[in-house]
Amino acid sequence: MQDLKEIILLLIQHGIQPFKGADSKSKLLALWDGIAKGKFSTDEAAAKALYDESFEGSKYRKLKSDLRERLLDAVLEIDGNQKSYSDYQRAYYECHKQWTVVRILTGQNANAAALSVATRLLRQAEKYDFTLLAMDIASYLRTQYGLRESNDKKFREAHEVFERHRKTYDAENLAEALYTTLVVRYVNNRSAQSDVSRFATEYWEQISPLMEQHVTYKLQMYGYMIGLMRHTAANDHAKALLACNEAILFFRRRVYEPRVPLQIFYYQRLICNIQLRQFEEGQASADYCLKIMQEGTFNWFKYRELYLQLSLHTGEFGRAEEILYETLQHARFEFLPENVKEIWRIYEAFVHFVVSAGGVGGKVSKQKFKLAKFINDTPIFSKDKSGINIAIIVVKLLLMLQERKFSQMLDEVEAVEQYCYRHLRGDNAQRSYYFLKMLLHIPTSGFDPVQSVAKAERYLTKLKETPLQVANQTHEIEVIPYEILWEIAIESLSAAKKSALAA
Repeated sequence: MQDLKEIILLLIQHGIQPFKGADSKSKLLALWDGIAKGKFSTDEAAAKALYDESFEGSKYRKLKSDLRERLLDAVLEIDGNQKSYSDYQRAYYECHKQWTVVRILTGQNANAAALSVATRLLRQAEKYDFTLLAMDIASYLRTQYGLRESNDKKFREAHEVFERHRKTYDAENLAEALYTTLVVRYVNNRSAQSDVSRFATEYWEQISPLMEQHVTYKLQMYGYMIGLMRHTAANDHAKALLACNEAILFFRRRVYEPRVPLQIFYYQRLICNIQLRQFEEGQASADYCLKIMQEGTFNWFKYRELYLQLSLHTGEFGRAEEILYETLQHARFEFLPENVKEIWRIYEAFVHFVVSAGGVGGKVSKQKFKLAKFINDTPIFSKDKSGINIAIIVVKLLLMLQERKFSQMLDEVEAVEQYCYRHLRGDNAQRSYYFLKMLLHIPTSGFDPVQSVAKAERYLTKLKETPLQVANQTHEIEVIPYEILWEIAIESLSAAKKSALAA
């Protein structure tokens, strides 16, 4: 069902209605309409409504298959020349459309026409760094000139072009494979990983000489990302910022606008800006990303993570709440990978905490937030013990305090003490270690704000001596600076004491 939902949403966004004028009693129309309007969220619901049978029944399975085929045909109607697209995006759709024309003409023995189109198309493919397409076209030309026309000069020229693009293609594939190998190690475990940084350094030594030989979009993008990961995996934000600026400079000099790599490196630059407390520069990075990103894409959601974090780090909790609500309500949110959705659940918990504490008010704060459900909905990063699981534990303790679940917080003390000892002794978790020790002084001080502040003072001093901009930690861990969270926690504790005394 998810694949149909995604295609239907795409077609609706582009104003394409494949069943215009169809019989109102059509089952295909009913299935389209049910999915488009949210009536059918599962195959079970659709099969029951349309045929009163199981979704494994033959009638429903055939109907679903027919709908899928109709939708895939309709995808070809999407206009690839929209004003919102960059010149690179428009060229991508047009070049691949023209290549399809070449193959159809060849299949219909219109070889002269096909050869003419292919010759022009090769120049466009090379201009926009479509390496695989250029290689395919060169292979086609080589075959035409070698077997059909027996033109030795043009055959050799086409062969040289093919070999040049083949070498570039091999380099691009190597860079892609090496980068993917790094990401697989890193994506669900955000604690600082010296082995990832070490491998990235080894891979960079392999790829950087090839980047000097082949200056194509794909190779440079993966190559620069490998180079960047040497520093991001080690949480060295100062060096990562320099690497981002180098990549941005390269891509801004291209003859076309390569939005995807620019989005990637501006996104990474924004991370560095936040961690290095460069908020004005961070806002500039955020504004640029907003200008070039297409709403609803994967990168758009990733960018909004950082825009939310920028708002939280600058204390603009009302804006953070708006960003969160708009993102969670977006039609394409459900299609995100589960690990990305988990990050948003963690951010939701922090926003709920600060908004509830500060009385900002708004859409998110009015929604019912359940702590137990939050814990159950973060299974992936709960395993990331020296990484994002820290944020889960921090917000859990803060919410217990805010909701005055004092007995539950007392029950957590021993487990969190053991957690700190086992997982937070490294240099990459110092700030988190100090802050959790501060929070643990609250229950051990009998939830008295004055005593809690006094007992936690030495850890607060150490926390301030290790500012965020020099802390060797992954940026997702400290969703809101711990100094701000501590102030809110003590204010919440003081309010609870005043309320108890008044009662």
